[in-house]
Amino acid sequence: MADQSDKTVQQAYDPVSQVGNRHYDDDQFIFRQDERGDQAYIIKSGKVEILKETKEGNRLLRTLSKGALFGEMALIDDQPRMASAKTVDGPVEVLVISRKTFKSRIDGADPFIRGLLSILTDTARHIERGV
Repeated sequence: MADQSDKTVQQAYDPVSQVGNRHYDDDQFIFRQDERGDQAYIIKSGKVEILKETKEGNRLLRTLSKGALFGEMALIDDQPRMASAKTVDGPVEVLVISRKTFKSRIDGADPFIRGLLSILTDTARHIERGV
C-alpha cells in the first residue's frame, strides 16, 4: 500500500458558499470509517471505493464513479462515518459540500422528503449493525 503521507490534496474551496473542488491522488483515503463527517462529496471525475473496515481487512461495498454522491449519511444523522472512501484507478476530482450547505438544502426540502431520508439512513445503520 502506498504511503498516504506522500499523497497531496489540492483544494479550491469557497468559504462563502462552503462548496468547492478537491483533487485526490490515486490510492488515497478521502475519509475513514468512524470519523466525524463534516462534508459530502460528488464525484466529478474518477472512481471511489466505499470500504467497510473489518478485522479481516477492508471489504468492498461498492465502487462509485462520475456523478455519485457519497459521505451524506454522516450529515443526515450526525453519526460517525459507516465506511471509508478511497480513490481507485487514478486521481479523483470531487465537489465538496459542507455540512452547513447540505443541512440548509435538507432543511428546505419537503417534510416528507426529510422524513424519508431520516428513515432510510436509520434503516441503513441498523442493517449494518445487524439489528
